[in-house]
Amino acid sequence: MVLGDVGGAAALAALLVPLLVVVSGLLVRERRTGRRLRGLVEDVSAPALEPVPPARPRAAIVVNPSKFAHLDEHALRRRQAYTAAVFRSHGWQDPLWLETTPHEPGTEQAREAVQRGADIVLAAGGDGTVRAVAEGMTGTGVPMGLLPAGTGNLLARNLDVPHADLAAALDLVFSAPDTAVDVGRLTVDRTGSDARPERHLFLVMAGLGFDAAMMAGVEDRLKRHLGYGAYVVSGARALWGPQARVRVRVDGGEAVGVRTRAVIVGNCGRLTRNLVLMPDARVDDGLLDAVVLSPRGGIAWGEVVWAIVTRDRRGQRRVQRLRGRSFEVTCAEPQEVELDGDPIGTALRVRVDVEPATLLVRCPPQHD
Repeated sequence: MVLGDVGGAAALAALLVPLLVVVSGLLVRERRTGRRLRGLVEDVSAPALEPVPPARPRAAIVVNPSKFAHLDEHALRRRQAYTAAVFRSHGWQDPLWLETTPHEPGTEQAREAVQRGADIVLAAGGDGTVRAVAEGMTGTGVPMGLLPAGTGNLLARNLDVPHADLAAALDLVFSAPDTAVDVGRLTVDRTGSDARPERHLFLVMAGLGFDAAMMAGVEDRLKRHLGYGAYVVSGARALWGPQARVRVRVDGGEAVGVRTRAVIVGNCGRLTRNLVLMPDARVDDGLLDAVVLSPRGGIAWGEVVWAIVTRDRRGQRRVQRLRGRSFEVTCAEPQEVELDGDPIGTALRVRVDVEPATLLVRCPPQHD
């Protein structure tokens, strides 16, 4: 290597060393700036959000105040406070209370509860209140519960819901499943040629004849003092009435003429005092059961009572059993009509249809 080459290499090295020092400094400064910028971004970012707890469920209670008229104000408030405390103990909000009136027996209150986002709507009253609440709940997908407070409590008895124990009935709200049950629709033609016949919902039974006359004869005063005994007194009065001439049609088939004391169509089959009028009736089978009672005289009534007490399924000449999705009964003379134990006046023709699985009810599981 010549001397000139050595001098050139030394000069090039003298130039490159400072350049490398400058570049290295710039790279170090850039890294520090990047770290500072990332720190600033982290500092100004939104703080981590706390998880939002789920909204607590809330029940609405549609209460018929007439069923609690025997309680003084202190006892009534204590009952409401106990109910609210039970809901709070299960992590629910205090319930929404909606009272019925003679003009609004529960249907509108149930619809209001659904609109306000209730997770369950409880009917606190008798069978009439339960039926009215169910009218507003059918098809909504929101379950209905029962806090029985009447004399008959027919739906509660058929679904095995405690009808004399508030604590046990409330416990089902938090422990029982929701069951899709059928509802019945009764079309009432009072004159036989009504252009716009009345439509009613029922959950247990619709009857025409003797049983409806018995219900119509029950006085509120007797119900308050005698309870179920009031129906016995009224039934004794109506026992010896004449047979009625009617024609019965099942599922649109041929109409059959019979002489009868009562035609009862049931979505459920159980009466009070553990009596079962329709042993095969189920609230969730998509069908309706019916009995045609045709006694005449004391001995014949004894046969009817024996068939009910023994839960006879075969039927006989005094107790005919039918099953279908629709029934139509046409009367020669106006007959009393009842829904779930409540009389609704007389009619010349009625039609009963089933709407399967359209109402959710919170109740113990239903078994065969």
